[in-house]
Amino acid sequence: MRRVGVDTGGTFTDCVLVDEATGDLAVAKVPSQPGHPERAVAAGLTRLLAAAAIKPGDVGFVAHGTTVATNAVITGQLARAGLITGEGSRDVLEIGTQMRPRLYALTQPPRPSLIPRDRRVEVPGRLAFDGTELDGIDEARTREAALRLVEAGVESIAIACLFSYVDPRHEERIERIVRDCAPGLYVARSSAVCPEMREYPRFATTAINAVLAPLLDRYIGGLSGILEREGVHAALFVMQSNGGIGTAARSVARNAHRLILSGPAAGVLGGAAVAAAAGLRDVVTLDMGGTSADIGIVPGHVPRTRLGMTLADVLPLQIPALEVEAIGAGGGSIAWVDPGGALHVGPASAGAAPGPACYGLGGTEPTVSDAHVVLGRLDPASFLGGELTLDTGAARAGCALVAERLGCSVEAAARGILAVAEANMVGAIRRAAARHGDDLREFALVAAGGAGPLHGVALARALGIQTVCVPPRPGLLSALGLLAADLRNDLSRALLMFADRPDPVAVEAIFDELEIEAHRLLDEDGIAPAARRLERGLDLRYVGQEWSLTVPISAGEPMTRIVGRFHELHERTYGHAAPEERVETVSARLIAWGILPRPAIRASPPGARPPGARVRDVWFDGAGGAVRTTILRRDDLVAGATFAGPAIVEQLDSTTAVPPGATARVDPSGALLIEVG
Repeated sequence: MRRVGVDTGGTFTDCVLVDEATGDLAVAKVPSQPGHPERAVAAGLTRLLAAAAIKPGDVGFVAHGTTVATNAVITGQLARAGLITGEGSRDVLEIGTQMRPRLYALTQPPRPSLIPRDRRVEVPGRLAFDGTELDGIDEARTREAALRLVEAGVESIAIACLFSYVDPRHEERIERIVRDCAPGLYVARSSAVCPEMREYPRFATTAINAVLAPLLDRYIGGLSGILEREGVHAALFVMQSNGGIGTAARSVARNAHRLILSGPAAGVLGGAAVAAAAGLRDVVTLDMGGTSADIGIVPGHVPRTRLGMTLADVLPLQIPALEVEAIGAGGGSIAWVDPGGALHVGPASAGAAPGPACYGLGGTEPTVSDAHVVLGRLDPASFLGGELTLDTGAARAGCALVAERLGCSVEAAARGILAVAEANMVGAIRRAAARHGDDLREFALVAAGGAGPLHGVALARALGIQTVCVPPRPGLLSALGLLAADLRNDLSRALLMFADRPDPVAVEAIFDELEIEAHRLLDEDGIAPAARRLERGLDLRYVGQEWSLTVPISAGEPMTRIVGRFHELHERTYGHAAPEERVETVSARLIAWGILPRPAIRASPPGARPPGARVRDVWFDGAGGAVRTTILRRDDLVAGATFAGPAIVEQLDSTTAVPPGATARVDPSGALLIEVG
């Protein structure tokens, strides 16, 4: 089978194809089209099939990482949605909680409500905290509310009522009425999207699902149509924020809110796979592309997962997601000087159009890529394998704008741009490590993305990291990470119970329900019983605490043992535990995995030209100016090859900088391991 991975970034769309039988790898990298990302996918796929010399019908699997959901939330270009809720809950989305991005600021920015008040409608009906019905649903008023929202031109309707995580009957009845009034309308029901306690996170997660689903339906539908027209009839899968892939149809119909970190999650998975192959246990992954730098911490080859994340500083999204720290630091990040004379880089990006000034596509503002061109780190003639000739004059003109404001040379301005960008990334990596008390000196750094390997050694030196690992195909890491992912479905149910008064029968009944649903989903996905793995978990907290921790459990495990592991996890997470305090359960969780085959990629044969055939002048920090630097081709480097900096390693998808004082060797896995010195 031929397996294809396609990752859409803000600047480039990366495509890889692996032949499972031979391990042959074909790659393509094309400019992204932000307004029509599916067109870039089609262009990349066409080029990919030509490079592999195969027919479209030979492709049996396509996995896709997309930023459509992320960009929609960032830009506010969301689908027009409405909300039906119980009386008294109309403004939950706007009131939120007391959590603020800047708690002590005298003024607070308005909270984004996702669905404006004139499209939020109350209907009579109320449940008590234990699911007892206090007031029944008024069906006539509910029908009236649904028709009112339809007349307002909504594309989707969110349904969220108090205590629906205990008993979903009111929401289910509202859904039936809505579907009767508007059969083709997308409906997001909170008891299906997020059947967990805390009304604001549940309401917000359901609203996010509602405003994203129509957009993703159009995008995935358009992409599926393009694949069909191109003759690719393989099933389409989409990367989710949790590090697993899901079928495209279910990703739209049920899991639109789970695609927020679709692209970044694949990069973390790819970095973990590269580290494991190179024999590195604990790593920091850096995927620096054209628009952003995505950072993950991977201890013991297993990416960290968090329960819940925050969008736009204040919007809670109640989903399991890989821990990814994303900042606006990419090759296209724009450098600018504020009125006080301070140099900044990002978060704004030149993107794919017009792109950095050096692309020669009309951009004039200085970017990180322009700084690298000025300092000789990027070769204008060999960028993207020679497909795009960089304009050195335009790069210097862009950096001269910064130099003029700072009163320095163009080269000094370029070095300053890189220093600021690297300082931003160092800060983000330290924040990510500090959450768990990680000692970065014990980690290696996987530097990937089109721009990451240019900064890897500088970042490692600043962080006290000794080893930098550059993957064999660093600029295609996310696309390759898609092929290292398994199918994943996350299921949950509220389970409120004091741990010292457990009800094993009730607990087992809930997990039985979850497992029946899990097997139904895996049946739909065509996963054989032998390739299935179910993982149970319980959310626990000390009585009176707001937040909980998820403890993995096994069937029939005594609650006393589970509580003991909760105390240990609390100690590791927060630095303290309180064994004398009472503990309660909050939610039951089940992860349903469908284990997929991992294609083994055959190493590329060495090139015909001997290493070290070229040299050029390159600026490095601490060198006092430009130094004569060896220029190597990545394809010329065979396993066991070693060399010392200063050196630049060029390949189609990325460029690696090995500064003076650093030494590099090629690992048998194909990764380039650099000791920073």
